[in-house]
Amino acid sequence: MKKTKHSKKYFAPQTEDTSRICDFEGCTCKGEYKAPKDRSLKDYYWFCLDHVQAYNSKWNYYEGISTDAPEEGEDFDLHFKGFGPNVKYNFMGDFDNYNNDFSFLYTKEELKYFEIMDIKPGEATLELIKKQYKKLVKKYHPDMNQGDKEMEEKFKRLSVAYKYLLNKFT
Repeated sequence: MKKTKHSKKYFAPQTEDTSRICDFEGCTCKGEYKAPKDRSLKDYYWFCLDHVQAYNSKWNYYEGISTDAPEEGEDFDLHFKGFGPNVKYNFMGDFDNYNNDFSFLYTKEELKYFEIMDIKPGEATLELIKKQYKKLVKKYHPDMNQGDKEMEEKFKRLSVAYKYLLNKFT
């Protein structure tokens, strides 16, 4: 196996030339810790521990970068460009074939609760769960169906399903 020859060696800041003086103006301590001067990450200041901590707490790599999406044709060049994954995942295929049936994302118990509340798993949102609960409570509430044991059981199952899904989506 052939060894790779590196043009520059990487040294941990603590082991590199420790005869440096801290770059902070007026400080005479050893400059053992490096901190980047700019986003290129090629030039560094050398500080003592106190000053590198103060510098790093105020330094922002993304300062000056627009948060807006790049214009068409504009190169969006950040430090990590080109470091994407090389693996393509084809374990589930095309999502268009699922027709909003995302039942594979939920347990059997959760699917049962969706069925009780008459909600499709792919459409479930917190707002929809609350809206559907209010609608079904009016339908199954014991006061609306006096003496009907089946409706009373449905109301109990509805309450359990609602509590579970409410906790899951909040």
